[in-house]
Amino acid sequence: MKKNKKSPLKDSPLHTAGQSLDESIHYLAFDGLAIFFILILLFLFLLFELLYLAFPPIIIKWLNQTFPPQITPITITILLLSLIGIIYCICRLIIIVKRIKSSKLGRDGERIVGEIFDNLRAQGFVVFHDIVANNFNIDHVILTPHGIFTVETKTRSKNPKDEITFKDDNIIAGNINLGNKIIIQAESQSKWLKSVLKESTGKNYPVMPVIVFPDWFIKQMPENLKKRIWILNPKMLLYFINEEPKRIDKSDMHLAAFHISRYIRMYN
Repeated sequence: MKKNKKSPLKDSPLHTAGQSLDESIHYLAFDGLAIFFILILLFLFLLFELLYLAFPPIIIKWLNQTFPPQITPITITILLLSLIGIIYCICRLIIIVKRIKSSKLGRDGERIVGEIFDNLRAQGFVVFHDIVANNFNIDHVILTPHGIFTVETKTRSKNPKDEITFKDDNIIAGNINLGNKIIIQAESQSKWLKSVLKESTGKNYPVMPVIVFPDWFIKQMPENLKKRIWILNPKMLLYFINEEPKRIDKSDMHLAAFHISRYIRMYN
């Protein structure tokens, strides 16, 4: 009776906010940490075995002060390689733990921003999370009659009085100059989505890149930068969207939503 059973699901589910980072955390935790932890155990086992085989007279000397230890060059080489292997694995573990900590902060930020954006559905907007492309992903996409918005979430730790400011089209977070790489990244994402929609629907949709910093106070953007990209606290996005004129009718908005959802189910 069980031979012909198969899943009744015809489509893959849409992604949740922070899904790619969550998968990365699982990979780092179960593959990265586990492998190097097992290697440390193997190196320790080899080290203790060699110590036991190479230095039994030490134990005897401790007991009766008679036999000197016998050490061969091969034994020393293996012992040194084991120690180097242990040190290397410990360093790799420290790096992986730091990456996991950073990824968890980013994932939680994407989830919190995703919860804020999910509330925009009450306005009749369409919201997608975690659209994966080649070598990058778009954290959130919001489709509205005012345009389509690609959102890059940047979750950074901060001091209580830190704020986002701007200088020469660079983003300054507290006293750290983040440069313009994030801006270029967000603009590339919006151009990619625009080209995907153009290819699949034949329509030239207005797509605006957005960068959000959860729980940061953000100074007013320079006007020349504001025309290219929005850099906001995520809670301010609805206000900015509603200030824009309507550019897309509902049928075209839902057409774009259909093609985006099809892309996610087919390729993500």
